[in-house]
Amino acid sequence: MKELSDRAKLALTAALVGGTAVLLYWPTLRLPLIYDTLLHIRITKSLDFANVWLPTEAFGFYRPLTFLPLLIIKSLWGYYPNWLLHGLNVFQHGLNAALLSALVWRLWRSWPQAIVTGLLFALFPFSYQAVAVYGHNVHPAIAGLILLGLHAYLTAKQKAVVRIHNSQATWGRPQSHNSQFFWWSLTAVFFLLSLLSHESAVLFGAFAALVQFANPKSKIQNPKSHPWLIFLALGALYAISYQFLPISRAPQAGVDEMGGLWLRLLYLLQSGAYPFAWFAHLFPKLRADGVALIGVALTLALVIWRIRQTDGWRPLLLGWGWWALAAGVIVIPLPTGYLLHGPRLLYLGSIGVAVGWGALLTVNSQQLTVNGQHIVARGGRLLLLVFILGTSGLFVRGRLADYERLTAPVMVMREVMAARPSAGGALFVNLPQWIAPPRNTYAVGVEFVAMLGDYLFVEELGWENGAPGQMVQAVVVPDLLRETSYGYALHDQTPLSELKAGKTETAVILTRYLDAGVTGEFVGTWQLLPPDGRPPLWQLGPYRLEAGNAVLCDGQTAVTLAWQLEKPAAIPPTTSLFVQLFDDAGQLIAQADGPPLGLRADLLPAGPLQLTDVRQLPTGRSQPVSLWVGAYDFVSGERLPGVDGGGRSLPDNAALLEINQCQP
Repeated sequence: MKELSDRAKLALTAALVGGTAVLLYWPTLRLPLIYDTLLHIRITKSLDFANVWLPTEAFGFYRPLTFLPLLIIKSLWGYYPNWLLHGLNVFQHGLNAALLSALVWRLWRSWPQAIVTGLLFALFPFSYQAVAVYGHNVHPAIAGLILLGLHAYLTAKQKAVVRIHNSQATWGRPQSHNSQFFWWSLTAVFFLLSLLSHESAVLFGAFAALVQFANPKSKIQNPKSHPWLIFLALGALYAISYQFLPISRAPQAGVDEMGGLWLRLLYLLQSGAYPFAWFAHLFPKLRADGVALIGVALTLALVIWRIRQTDGWRPLLLGWGWWALAAGVIVIPLPTGYLLHGPRLLYLGSIGVAVGWGALLTVNSQQLTVNGQHIVARGGRLLLLVFILGTSGLFVRGRLADYERLTAPVMVMREVMAARPSAGGALFVNLPQWIAPPRNTYAVGVEFVAMLGDYLFVEELGWENGAPGQMVQAVVVPDLLRETSYGYALHDQTPLSELKAGKTETAVILTRYLDAGVTGEFVGTWQLLPPDGRPPLWQLGPYRLEAGNAVLCDGQTAVTLAWQLEKPAAIPPTTSLFVQLFDDAGQLIAQADGPPLGLRADLLPAGPLQLTDVRQLPTGRSQPVSLWVGAYDFVSGERLPGVDGGGRSLPDNAALLEINQCQP
């Protein structure tokens, strides 16, 4: 069987590592637009294709390429499709994994090492924040542009060698010079674009130097030529000029105490030794610094063992040198809290971590003789690789699942607003700001997922996710909260006393915090609407029931009740409702107690209000035949009087509703 060509192998490697990265983060395409994405959209609305290239005072950084894609997308689509923005992040992450694998192969011609390095990068655990939120697109973007620039740099160097050889043999060939000029120009373009993406691009010259020195062919490729010095000087000049740009400094460079600096160093050391740091959650009594330092010691031991076994110091130089450079630009200027809450900041450094660990876990076949010792060594590397990839992939998927739980209320709002185009707004009750696991997997840092920062507004969340231009409010009702095994914070933006009701329906989305996580539930609507003068179907205590409907479908009974409240504040706060399902034997199947919309009447806006109360009662395989609704005082348990439209008392002070079967 004919062996595959290098080009075919490169294509298969790129497809494998890039496809793995895409599949890992594919669930993010369903996420709504959250967190810094909303901030970037807010800023983009004040920009156009001319002033986007100027410093933006409100942003705090000079990163024009952060906003240019948003301008293009808005001009083409008219809005910001969540699937497209998240898809760009996922695509860039997959492309970066493929570019890194290709770079490793170009340097050391080892397919196993190229594949392993690409997979380690694709599944690096701390990248989840950079890829899952489009507002952090700057990190995949800068990494991709630097990798593209390094590929162009290597090609330009190779063309220079070809030109020297050709000139010695045939007095030079103009086409070789033209080709070399093209690749140097392309390198400069990628370098410029990377500077317009993120300030860390000033390291490009240093990265290019590492790549050049790590190349085994560097000794024969005109050792007196060091074009990386030019890029290093340009990067230094840009770093100096950047200080004079008319922008604010956000986040402000923090002068932390030595404890703060030590904690930042521990965080970065943990990211380099992350396979060993994973064990921290299995030994909660161990100190975080102890776990991190033990991991670093074991990693150093592997590095020393690797160098003694082979002459593979070049990949280790590139990997850990890259990691040290990327770590250096964030450990000194950034405040501790900002760094520990920003695993996205480790994305660029993860290239070096992947190269370093890729070198530890793979060895070229020609460097080893086949004997028992080396077979055991290879088997050990394979087991360690499977462990690293498996634990990293599970960790990332766990964080992505948290993002889905966190944003459940937003997805519910989107569905509700799509089904009710006439609705005038939405109210979020107990909207989560962020959630965090009960215990970190990795000892140092914060492993939360966030939806809204303190600098963001719930209106932006609603406007960009299905409620454009409508009134969106967020209120906290402490009575509905409960303690959970995981941590969470609420977005508290509108005081209860300032809740507003409009003449069109407001959809109410209630967030519940259950043991399994966060859930969002549509509980109904309200609107300002006076009574039409007709008698109600039933009067249940202080509540006027205007209409009721119950539909059984797939083991779930959906109950919709229309209530009229003239003076909500006058209803005693201990007043509640019961909604009960019974089978033909008179046995209670399910019930859903609580006031309309799950909110005490005294918390509602001033009336007159019309409420549409929606409740879901699971029935399983049981067949309900009757549904009863009534009012009671939940403190005393006493039922309140119930009468029909003619003023006649209802049996047991409860109204009977017919249950309909859903239509296929």
